[in-house]
Amino acid sequence: MLAAESQFSRLEERTCRPILNGKRVPRSNEVVTFSFGMDGIDELVGRFEYFDINARNQSAEFGYSVNSKFRRRGIGTKMLLTAITHLFSTTTLNKLYCQTAAFNTASIRLLEKLNFHQDGVLREHHELDGELWDDCIYSVLRREWREI
Repeated sequence: MLAAESQFSRLEERTCRPILNGKRVPRSNEVVTFSFGMDGIDELVGRFEYFDINARNQSAEFGYSVNSKFRRRGIGTKMLLTAITHLFSTTTLNKLYCQTAAFNTASIRLLEKLNFHQDGVLREHHELDGELWDDCIYSVLRREWREI
């Protein structure tokens, strides 16, 4: 093996995403959705999705939303507790992470209440109504979730 090939192989071992034949393995297209309802209510009250599943690193990104009619009732808390507990109980995932707009204070409060760690800020990461906004990245590890 040539020295350059050897170093490339070492680089492959260190990257977040596996590399095959000199190209990164594409992200998983799988999206798993949990829909949440309530007794006596004929519409969905919330949704939790996880995606970008990385088997090598045992991680996945997730997103969630609560129907605007049912916000500020603790549904988001119950929904995340249920979905994340289920994922850590039934999969080999070690880390779940999400991205939320810095102005979404309700989501940030919920994540922090559930002991998520703020991993970083993506500055001026997305545009909304002609303005660029920061996004915050939050994560929780399996061992941290057990402590909740």
